[in-house]
Amino acid sequence: MRISRFNALDGADKRLLMRAVGWLAAARVMMLAMSFQRLAARLSAGEVLKGTGADPEVLSRVSWAVAAAANNVPWRSDCFPQTIAASKMLRKYGYGSTIHLGVERAGDDELAGHAWLTSGDVLVTGRGVDLSRYTELHSLRT
Repeated sequence: MRISRFNALDGADKRLLMRAVGWLAAARVMMLAMSFQRLAARLSAGEVLKGTGADPEVLSRVSWAVAAAANNVPWRSDCFPQTIAASKMLRKYGYGSTIHLGVERAGDDELAGHAWLTSGDVLVTGRGVDLSRYTELHSLRT
């Protein structure tokens, strides 16, 4: 995001975008520092929050902020760190979510993975791909 575009945002959007950057950085550190089992346990820890009836505006704003931040940070922030960041941001608003992890056959001997986040029936992150191509292997209620 260019500085001029960032400066044109209102204060609430700037704060939301900066929160997304912070959570993407935290997600990157967690992914580097923890095994998947430990990370999954940490993400799933805590009380189960409401996952349905989430305010569509909140879901849309979090989705926008995470995607915009991921496209502009200097480190790799693909689908999995985006799901972590968005789930943490939604938790602040009191909304639960589910991280979905899936694979597809990418070639004769290759698999490609993808992660996406839902809150209730709403897709929050992981857009831009045909999710029907992926076989879900694991999900984490966050």
